[in-house]
Amino acid sequence: MNNHADRHRKKVDDILREQTFTHQQQAATKAFSTLQGDTRAVVIAAEMQSGKSGVALALACQQRQHLSDAAICDRTQLKDVLYLVTMADTTLLAQAKHDLKSAPNVVVSNFTHFRQALATDFKNQPPKLIIIDECHYGSSNEGVRYGKVFDYLELDNPNGKVAFISATPFSALYAAGSDSILRDNFHTRLVFHRASSDYHGIRQMHRAQQIVKLDRDQRNFGDDSLMRRHFLAHLEQHKEAGWALIRVPSNGAQQAKQVLKKAGYNDDQIFIIGQNLIDTDVSELTSIDDFKKEYEAAKLFDEKIIAITVAGFRAGINFGQEMKEDLVATWDSTIANIAAVVQANIGRACGYHHNTLAKHYTNLDAVSAYSELLNHLESSDRSDDFESLKALFEKICERYDVSGFDRGITIRPEKTAVVSRKRDDSQTYQTAGFIVVPAQLHQSSADFSDYTQDTELLEAIAHIRLEYLKEGAPYAKPKRALRGEEQNWVKAQWVNGVTYDDYSNSNSSAKYRTLQFIQQLEGGEAVEFNHIVNPGGGETTEDKRLMATIFSVYNVSGQTDQFKRSMTIEDVHEMCDALGCEQDDTVIVLFQRGQHDQSATDAKQSIGSSRLKHQSVFGD
Repeated sequence: MNNHADRHRKKVDDILREQTFTHQQQAATKAFSTLQGDTRAVVIAAEMQSGKSGVALALACQQRQHLSDAAICDRTQLKDVLYLVTMADTTLLAQAKHDLKSAPNVVVSNFTHFRQALATDFKNQPPKLIIIDECHYGSSNEGVRYGKVFDYLELDNPNGKVAFISATPFSALYAAGSDSILRDNFHTRLVFHRASSDYHGIRQMHRAQQIVKLDRDQRNFGDDSLMRRHFLAHLEQHKEAGWALIRVPSNGAQQAKQVLKKAGYNDDQIFIIGQNLIDTDVSELTSIDDFKKEYEAAKLFDEKIIAITVAGFRAGINFGQEMKEDLVATWDSTIANIAAVVQANIGRACGYHHNTLAKHYTNLDAVSAYSELLNHLESSDRSDDFESLKALFEKICERYDVSGFDRGITIRPEKTAVVSRKRDDSQTYQTAGFIVVPAQLHQSSADFSDYTQDTELLEAIAHIRLEYLKEGAPYAKPKRALRGEEQNWVKAQWVNGVTYDDYSNSNSSAKYRTLQFIQQLEGGEAVEFNHIVNPGGGETTEDKRLMATIFSVYNVSGQTDQFKRSMTIEDVHEMCDALGCEQDDTVIVLFQRGQHDQSATDAKQSIGSSRLKHQSVFGD
């Protein structure tokens, strides 16, 4: 028995030695040792491109080595780790499967197929460890997906542990106590992944003065500015082969290309990476893999090339050490929160290299705030004092005038906490179905009987149209709402330029959220109506019979400092096409409440619905 067990353990040791680095092994050992006693959850903070996949692989190896000799030799006990990709992205899922394929005890899935993975791959035993990648995508009030995991661990797998991994886990940490994303009875602790001395990250770039501040009125690459001239001059002064990365809004790719052509760059030196760009035909787009090949070709002839990307550019891409060494400059037009900045251009430049000459033109305030937060997270290693962490977040928010840390959470520098009384939403309903209709607002009256004969749906459509037409022709305005008792049975989301698509593939993006629910319903999956409604303070799902999500050029964000406050007509048409609806400037998606789910209601009430009644909310 012992010789056989030794053979299994040697295979695990070989994986660790050949496929992970010492610093990744140390982070995994620290995280695994923290998951002892009452601690059932850890949040692993790992900087951008510092090797999170290697930490996850080492964690899985730690779990297998922790088995007894008898258990490690028992094939029925082989699968004991479930790795969940937060975003419903098939590319990221495939990448995760590739990264973890050498660990036979790991099953890779995502939140959409979480229960299916449990039923299919864990018939012999429940997973001893669940690893959740990019945990910042399930934060704050959008963290309902985490509820499934925690409910499962509390009700069905009381001995299971969970590890969260992210480079920007701020909102998940911030919400740990008040919003029960990381539930109190899991005794969550923070673990910081210390990269090796070869790591060149945002703090190192900051100290090397590689980061150039772009003020709000200078970030549009299409506008002439002193900083844009500096960027082009820096690129021109680099006489060897190299490349640059420019991030622009979805309607700014061609404008940026024209700027580069006027600066002397040819068409075969400029590549646009992205999808569904407003101003660029699909035939002009380049894939990431093809751009890497173009870089190899350009290097043969000592040429420079430039990649223009949009906000939808996948954050998880790793260009590799060689390309990072040859990077000359990056420009980021975003004015979004910290996570959006550090996960984008400057985050792609982080890694194990020694490029101290590249210049990164970006939101310096966001980078400075992130650097300070990293310093604190590093000093708080293995801490469970999330209240102090919240206080620090607010101070940094006030100091750097940053309105938010991660997608899905907004933190404002109020001095005191405001207590919100949220009603019990344990009464659970399933979703009966959905319809999609063009609003046809340029018609004073419109017949929707071809779409549905349901009087409830037709009445809701009429209420929504009236909100746009009650003052005559529709016009753009903020703060739309369905008011009055005769309309409050409909929950409405008026999607604008800020809420439409933050390119996170998370529930904070109305585009992603809506399409995900529709995909699940069309696939025959049961979808909780509570998840679709996501009621706020003073509301419950029980009060709502319909959820309406309205995509329109006439919806305007109340956030006056945002780059894009309204949806463009191209945005709405993109959504129409994705929904299979005729193109219009306003499209309505209606989800209808179905039958009451008593078993789900009982399960929620059994784990303490009182947690949902009193939540401490900072800001609004």
